[in-house]
Amino acid sequence: MQKSFIQNILRGIILFSPLHVQMAFSDDYFDPSFIEGVSGQNQHVDLSVFNAGGQVAGAYDSAIYLNNNYVTEKKIQYDYSEGSNQLLPLLTKLEYIEYGVLPNATPNFMSINDNDVIKEINKFIPDAFTKYNFEKRRLEISIPQKYIKKVAQGTVPESQWNDGISALFANYTYSGSSTKTDGISEFHNSSYLNLRSGLNIGSWRLRNYSTYSKSNNIAKWNSIKTYIESNVKSLKSQLVIGDSYTPSDMFDSFSFLGVQLASDDAMQPSSMRGFAPIVRGVAKTNAQVTIRQNGNTILQTYVSPGPFIINDLYPTSSSGDLEVTIKETDGSTTTFIQPFSSVPIMLREGRFKYSLTAGEYRSRNASDKKPFFLQSTGIYGLPYNATAYGGLITSEKYNALLLGLGKSLNDIGSISFDATIANSQIMGKNYTGESFRFQYSKEVLSTGTSFSLAGYRYSTSKYRDFSQTNGYYDNSQLNSMGSSLNKEDAIASYQSQYNSLNKRDKLQLSINQDLGDFGSMYLTGYQQKYWNNSGKERNLNFGYNKNYNGVNYSFNYSYSKDMYYGNKNQIFSFTVQIPLDFIRSNTWLNLSNSSDKKGNNTSLVGFSGTALENNNFNYSIQEGYNKRDSDSTGNVSVGYKASFGEYQLGYNYTHNTQQVNYSAMGGVVIHPNGVTFSQPLGETFALVRAKDASNIDVKNNPGISTDYWGNAIVPYVSPYQRNNISLDTTNLSSRIDLASNIKTVVPTRGAIVMAEYHTIIGYKMFVTLVGENIPFGAEAKINNNGVASTGIVDDNQKVYLSGAPTKGIIHISWGDNQCNAPYEFKESQEEIISFSVQCN
Repeated sequence: MQKSFIQNILRGIILFSPLHVQMAFSDDYFDPSFIEGVSGQNQHVDLSVFNAGGQVAGAYDSAIYLNNNYVTEKKIQYDYSEGSNQLLPLLTKLEYIEYGVLPNATPNFMSINDNDVIKEINKFIPDAFTKYNFEKRRLEISIPQKYIKKVAQGTVPESQWNDGISALFANYTYSGSSTKTDGISEFHNSSYLNLRSGLNIGSWRLRNYSTYSKSNNIAKWNSIKTYIESNVKSLKSQLVIGDSYTPSDMFDSFSFLGVQLASDDAMQPSSMRGFAPIVRGVAKTNAQVTIRQNGNTILQTYVSPGPFIINDLYPTSSSGDLEVTIKETDGSTTTFIQPFSSVPIMLREGRFKYSLTAGEYRSRNASDKKPFFLQSTGIYGLPYNATAYGGLITSEKYNALLLGLGKSLNDIGSISFDATIANSQIMGKNYTGESFRFQYSKEVLSTGTSFSLAGYRYSTSKYRDFSQTNGYYDNSQLNSMGSSLNKEDAIASYQSQYNSLNKRDKLQLSINQDLGDFGSMYLTGYQQKYWNNSGKERNLNFGYNKNYNGVNYSFNYSYSKDMYYGNKNQIFSFTVQIPLDFIRSNTWLNLSNSSDKKGNNTSLVGFSGTALENNNFNYSIQEGYNKRDSDSTGNVSVGYKASFGEYQLGYNYTHNTQQVNYSAMGGVVIHPNGVTFSQPLGETFALVRAKDASNIDVKNNPGISTDYWGNAIVPYVSPYQRNNISLDTTNLSSRIDLASNIKTVVPTRGAIVMAEYHTIIGYKMFVTLVGENIPFGAEAKINNNGVASTGIVDDNQKVYLSGAPTKGIIHISWGDNQCNAPYEFKESQEEIISFSVQCN
């Protein structure tokens, strides 16, 4: 009975092990005498397959990690080591060097040839080891830090950047409404289409942005911009030819038709983007250096004796003290604090960022001038936590030069200051003026206070920016004015109108405050003054948020004032969102009230929520009342997010109007494997390809699943970074298996990158082997279009295999023995095919 019980357990484990995963017990040893000695029987058993985590030597797909950092993915040959009871990768010295090991790591490592295979890496590099996790298909390579090449954290080699496939796509947003107003017999219908389309060929991307609008049978089509774009890897830059916009970090951005070459921060390692200080110190021994910010460890590394430099930090915020701890080999520690903060324009020491633009100025107004211009900008990270920057614009009747400096003041915060001098020629008159800008940023982590940006700009009365110079009265307008005014009066009229719109000074502020258990609050403000105009533009927003036992409270205040008439508007609003999980999960009761100084007071009550397995269906219903007008209002809407698009339908009403509105968003991609519809597309996206595996969900992407042909679109992936795309195999057909359900892609900007999964189409078989005395634990293997399916023979000479073709040969091996079992069966609808076959 004991023997039968043990055999049943083992047989059950074997039968229900998934494809390629057989009894993956990494530390267990199966003693043959445990089975052979039961009831006095001496049954021959071969359990060698359970060594090394249940796997035998062979070639396996492997995701390679060096010191927990992903390197690449490839098929690797493994050998079994009896001494360590595990599989060891057979990698060459050159492969280790490619993965990041120093060529001169140790004398032993240097002594072997590049193509020599290394089975036990610890024989060449002290304290190094490898470990293969078969279930996760993950090879861990551990090498002491001092034997590793120094590269910035988050570095993805250019050799892994993928320009993607050639494909044509269109991304659309369509919306429309039909409105009925009391007293008017006809409906007012309107619709709008936003279309972003493109063509990818290699590293080149052709893009077009167009819109279509229609209101009461009056239609308008507008092609806004068309351009060609490509990455220039050697310069870590993007090249744009056609319609685009100039950078906005120094001068105000404007539209142009021409050519632009500009640095692309996304091409930098993620740890080198933005600003972080260089940490310098001195170690007495081979020391461990740990850097913390706000209690979080952001870097831990090892350094050699003597001075060291760390220049690839991942700060957890844009400012705040860094705590640096140096732990020597004798256990002694040295700790010091390095404060830092930054404004958005700052760069790390030694980094350079630039832009070069040449073309024709473009404006939405047909009457505006369209001069040819050149613009260049440059930013350089200096020592001592400083950044220098500058830029210039030149054209026939406009020249401007900007110079600036940003500096971290440690505990005080971070500031930048720049000055611009500009000369513009308008209607034959020269205007020379200056503009000065000051920015300040600071985070006080101990109090949770963040001055995201405090800025002030002052411009003299004769300062003009490039758009102002070319965006008002041109010669044709001056000539037309001449019909009623002489030239001097026309110029005076222009100057009077222009000066009233000429900016004088601008102040802006943004503060965020974390109150811990008491919630959080924010404050943003803006004020703009103009020359020869006493009016001011003002805007102020204040908000407070608090969550208590799942109930979310929010208070908001908004104040605005226009420049011309001094009209003021103030709005107070208060909202409460209460979860109704006791009735249905993902359902909320929403209460809100808003009022303004004009006496409008509107109260709303409603329900909202999500439904379906992936929460890709949403709904909302609200009823409201305006106290001032005794006016009732209400709305109801439903939305659905599918793999082929997002759709919304709504209805709302007031006391004298009724409206139905609708929208659809999505994309369509024409690629070498067919046509695939998708959710709204981002700038860079991925095509999932799992041939014939339909209705398979893409993990972490609600509503996205493969279509009938096994294709799906993941609409957003990050350029120049590793993106892991996983498929949920729980819904796989009984006739389909995947060799792997995880793929890693590294797209370039704008790429349509392929994530292809090898599908194995075949049957599940339960086979009884006859003709040979095959021991328990022997390995069975069958080949299906180059992919091997394996299984373990039980004590009754039965084996379970999946992904099998209707005709093939089962290869059985145990110890130094083997036999082959040819088979063939007819196609069937049965879940598992059972039969006996001769093994010779």
